[in-house]
Amino acid sequence: MSNPFQQPQYPNYGPGNYGGPANYGQGNLGPPVNYGAYGPPPPKNSGPNWVLIILGILGGGGILFAAACCGGIFWLASPPKASVQASQPFEVVTVPLPAFPDRGLNRHTMEAGVTREEVSFGARDGFYSPPGHGGILWIYLPEGQHPPGSLPCVLICGAGSTLVQGMSLGDSDVPEHLPYARAGIAVVAYELDGPGERGGMETRPYETFKQSRAGLVNARNALEYTLAKIPEVNPSRIYSAGHSSAGTMALLFAEHEPRLAGCLAYAPCCDMQRQYPGMRLRVHSGALPGLADFVVQSSPRTHESRLNCPLFLFYAQDDYGAADLPDFADRLKQQGKDVTFVVVPAGGHYDSMIREGVPKGIEWIKTNKP
Repeated sequence: MSNPFQQPQYPNYGPGNYGGPANYGQGNLGPPVNYGAYGPPPPKNSGPNWVLIILGILGGGGILFAAACCGGIFWLASPPKASVQASQPFEVVTVPLPAFPDRGLNRHTMEAGVTREEVSFGARDGFYSPPGHGGILWIYLPEGQHPPGSLPCVLICGAGSTLVQGMSLGDSDVPEHLPYARAGIAVVAYELDGPGERGGMETRPYETFKQSRAGLVNARNALEYTLAKIPEVNPSRIYSAGHSSAGTMALLFAEHEPRLAGCLAYAPCCDMQRQYPGMRLRVHSGALPGLADFVVQSSPRTHESRLNCPLFLFYAQDDYGAADLPDFADRLKQQGKDVTFVVVPAGGHYDSMIREGVPKGIEWIKTNKP
């Protein structure tokens, strides 16, 4: 009879096998345990390793940040390129002329010896379809009666734009207009489609200004009105003129209009690509579609070979905003153009023009007779 207190006998499973206490072998774990459908319980003190998780998050975020920075730098360093068509002159002839109203309805004396009348082409919000079918002209004349064809005339737009939007006329433009009229020169001042906030870069003004061919439609309208409605003006002595952004407009108009007798540009921007270099061009191209092409096409430098009328160029050496003018004048002289380039040592951007530039420009007009 078996002894009930006798230890049960387990077979020897040998090394590496699961078995009873008889002999499990070195490094064996004993008989297999059935943990059921959910598997073994987690080991004691187990849980997420927060140090590794935080390091992973920081590392991943750093990689993403570095990628974003590199991508942003690459984006800024790769501005859009202008197309081949951007070097072509603007086409204006397909834009119809507005209806020309009669003169004399809104005339008053500006000062002793000078009158000004305002002529309206329609609405005056700056946004017109077709381009140029709105806005006003200011017509300054020396007081008194003038025989037909007896007065030279300057065509001048409002100054102070960003060169990618238009400009209305305002009281700040008057000090630049009056000296011509005092000297016996008619002045026809015009507005540019697409005015925006001063210094602004809004989409709508830009698109409107672009549709007006960078203001060439407005300049053309002013010239055609002068020829049709101001008989006092000598058609062979009409000049484009302007200061700063209006000087840029004066040059661009002279490059597109062969009927002008000459052009006077005081401290203009001659190279729009210098005004809007790569990074600035990239930043603004999102809000201003086609900016790369427009900057080239509206730049006087692009069309400088088309300048065939006499030129009067002026700037002060302490006016760093017109630093590209000496190079522009040199290139024109090398091309055999008729250039009078006047440089004064000081006076800044505005005062030099008012005190010295315009008086010298008036002298030039009086001696520059076709």
